[in-house]
Amino acid sequence: MLGGIFCDLEKAIECINHKILLSKLEHCGVKGKAKLWFESYFNNRYQRVSITNSILNQNYFSTWEEIKHGVLQVSILGPLLFLFAINDLPKAISDKSIPILFADDTSILITSPNKNILQLKITTAFNFINEWLNTDLILHKF
Repeated sequence: MLGGIFCDLEKAIECINHKILLSKLEHCGVKGKAKLWFESYFNNRYQRVSITNSILNQNYFSTWEEIKHGVLQVSILGPLLFLFAINDLPKAISDKSIPILFADDTSILITSPNKNILQLKITTAFNFINEWLNTDLILHKF
């Protein structure tokens, strides 16, 4: 029997903890000036929302807020940094299932000849992935 867990991690990119990501980059060999560059990329960044009412010809702005987590999805680096953030998931779960990663879509395939064991394996894998996302990747919750 075959079962699967299909995750769309589209919003996860906005929640990545910078310290954890920097640690993962360092583990992958990003050190020295390159690491310092990434640290400066994450530090002291601010954003605000701008709304334009073209009918009344008025602009509205929110206050500037510091960006404390996440990577820009629309940037060139965003998807690459997201892959660094999740690249250890397959190793963490491969003894329990067959992980398949593609950008922000993650599929976990689970097999067992017994229906009850399959259900237990699916539940175990789901709980593990949920815990992994909350401790190894996404410490910020809205």
